[in-house]
Amino acid sequence: MRGARPRNKGLRYPADPPKVEEIVAVMCAAGLGPHGQRLRGLIAVLWRAGLRIQEALSLGEADLDARRGSLLVRHGKGGRRREVGMDAWGWEQLQPWLESRARAPSRAVVLHRHRTDARPALGQRRGAR
Repeated sequence: MRGARPRNKGLRYPADPPKVEEIVAVMCAAGLGPHGQRLRGLIAVLWRAGLRIQEALSLGEADLDARRGSLLVRHGKGGRRREVGMDAWGWEQLQPWLESRARAPSRAVVLHRHRTDARPALGQRRGAR
């Protein structure tokens, strides 16, 4: 109703993160191909390093340091630069994707989706000016 105060105004809700079993189930359902490897690597980076989605998608090869177990986020929230750690399990999940990328033509961004089809970009399909 217009002009009425929203029912949830001022209320705070507790965080409701997914359970470990739910995350592992999604990773298992991802498949074994290159897209599944990428998805498992992305989930591992988001979960174990605590990155935001845009931070994870903009990681480059130079931002990964498996020896030290760290990831360099160049443009985080508020444009800030920070370094985060990731445990050995997270690196183990990311490794198959990195190995399959090593066989592909070089690209700067690690987890960003690479289009293999010839579909036009979203803006072009909708008649963007």
